[in-house]
Amino acid sequence: MNNFFADESHVRVLGRSLFRDNIRYLSWSCSGVEFLFTGSKLTAEIWTDWVRDEPWKDIFKCYAAVFVDDEEVPRNRFAIESGTNSYTIYESDSTSTVKIKILKLSEAAFSKMGIVSLSADGEISPTEPLSRRFEFIGDSITCGFGIEAKCAEEGFRTETENSYITYGAEAAKAFNADFNLISWSTIGVYSSDCKEGAEKPNDGWIMPMLYDYTDIGIEGTLNIPEHILWDFGSFVPDVIFVNLGTNDMSFTKKIPERVQAFKEAYKKFILHIREKNPTSEIFCILGMMGGELYPAIEEAVAEMNDKKVRALGLDEQLEADGTGAEKHPNSVTHKKAAEKIIAEIKRTGVIYEN
Repeated sequence: MNNFFADESHVRVLGRSLFRDNIRYLSWSCSGVEFLFTGSKLTAEIWTDWVRDEPWKDIFKCYAAVFVDDEEVPRNRFAIESGTNSYTIYESDSTSTVKIKILKLSEAAFSKMGIVSLSADGEISPTEPLSRRFEFIGDSITCGFGIEAKCAEEGFRTETENSYITYGAEAAKAFNADFNLISWSTIGVYSSDCKEGAEKPNDGWIMPMLYDYTDIGIEGTLNIPEHILWDFGSFVPDVIFVNLGTNDMSFTKKIPERVQAFKEAYKKFILHIREKNPTSEIFCILGMMGGELYPAIEEAVAEMNDKKVRALGLDEQLEADGTGAEKHPNSVTHKKAAEKIIAEIKRTGVIYEN
């Protein structure tokens, strides 16, 4: 068997990820690697920071999926068990050349994984990048929190989290675009989710603190003393979608001065995104779990006076469509949101059609 590291000489990197000490660390939803494999058997040594020191922690396992060629449904979907273990990625009775994609389906907030090495009875090489690039910045909705749960009363488990069928992934796939998901459950722009009656915004961990870095969430896990900046030139999005404000509502509560503070923080963040991505189209979206702050977003967009920044309200989930875990949108609602985004991209002509 031949052994390979998941570096860019052997794989194409999908999403933001950290390569350190020859390990490809994957934290963000839908981060992963893609490559051509010629052979009959491929395995991977994969590490995770998840530890089952208490039975209840099973709900936070890291989940990954393997896609072969251009299949929409994964050939294999599996949990990453504690420590470093070997997993069969692909196996066939005959030698052939196939495209392999390994994606992290669960989100960064709960557990991470790292591809330590790939072992093959043949060769691997990177695939070519797609011609279009999308970026989605958001919270648990963008992560696909509870998207495959059967009902709202079902508790959260990473097993029912599937970032590859979220509104963002579906919209990107419709335009054959590579995409990055920069998303974290409970996060906001001005205030992340906070307890009832909070008198101050929960601003100890908000999206503007994460956006400039490759993977600030894993730095503490790996005891990395310095913040590692993201290279914005390595992935220049044609379109960026910002789906934030849902968690801010837990603090703003229609209180005028708080809504105004949210608007100013939101505008500041969008201007920062523009600074880092001077050529990208930007869509400011909100509404799948309520659009209470959408008027403030519309005002912020209008005040920026940037023709390449647009506001787009998404429809709130319907009881008739069902609901995912803890009242989060399920796959039906995500598909509807994707359809609205796809239609708006075509209507505005921000990128050419296929």
